[in-house]
Amino acid sequence: MRSILASGLLLASSAIALADPAVIHLCTGAAGGPYNQAGQMIAGMAKGDPFIRVEVIADTGGTWGNIQRTVLGEGCDAMIGQPDGAAYLKRQNPAAAATLKPIADLHREYLHALCSKESGVGDIGDLESDPKGHGWSIALGDQGSGAWLIWQNFVAEDADYGEVPVTTESGVIALASVAANQTTCLLQPAAIGNALVRQADEQFGDGLALVGVNDRDFDDAVDPQGKALYAYAKIPSGTYPQSLQGWFSGKSTLSWVAKVYVNPERIPNERALGAFITAVARAKPAIQAQFGK
Repeated sequence: MRSILASGLLLASSAIALADPAVIHLCTGAAGGPYNQAGQMIAGMAKGDPFIRVEVIADTGGTWGNIQRTVLGEGCDAMIGQPDGAAYLKRQNPAAAATLKPIADLHREYLHALCSKESGVGDIGDLESDPKGHGWSIALGDQGSGAWLIWQNFVAEDADYGEVPVTTESGVIALASVAANQTTCLLQPAAIGNALVRQADEQFGDGLALVGVNDRDFDDAVDPQGKALYAYAKIPSGTYPQSLQGWFSGKSTLSWVAKVYVNPERIPNERALGAFITAVARAKPAIQAQFGK
């Protein structure tokens, strides 16, 4: 009788475990944006898995907001983000950075640098010295934005960039300000075909130029694993064909691969972690097909 009872309890506990998969809260980005869409694809691959359910968290403020929720605060167990965020975190808080583990590379992103045509700036590297006293400036959005994180890494590699005046303008407000040469440049880190850069191409092209990002000081930047943080790549010609490029003009800039990170301390067990990694791996081909390798 005791053996039968024990077996019954074991079966019951197994059924409960299967009925209650671990919930993995995945921080992404703006609703409908690439990170959020990638998160939805990962969640879709986890549907029906007996060990996990992925809940996608949107509108987090981007990479740094994701880090705050995944490592520095509460709310998420995993995240999608730029490697710039992890690099910045390691400089600020090495112990916290050690709890953020990359588990997969996703799609390729590029630094879109847009400058006022009137300013004459042809490369972001021009901003580190202003020999004629133009008063050049750059729009990065709010502290913690993707562009802001990249700029902190630039300053860490070359302190001269720390002397460039910074504004918090973003979105279409930044486009209008740069097109009017009120602000010199803006940075937009994003996958190819970004909506804001398309808008710049279609509506503000008379005043804007897509410029290069080619300062070789950035070659030294590394991620928390000691690997090169950036690669140099070309935004393919014809990506923004109306005003910014045309069909026969690629633009050299910095590039990196968005990653999926986990905080293993927040994943309940190895079985759940393995199931999540598997869901990410299954979703990766579709994510890259949509947003680029």
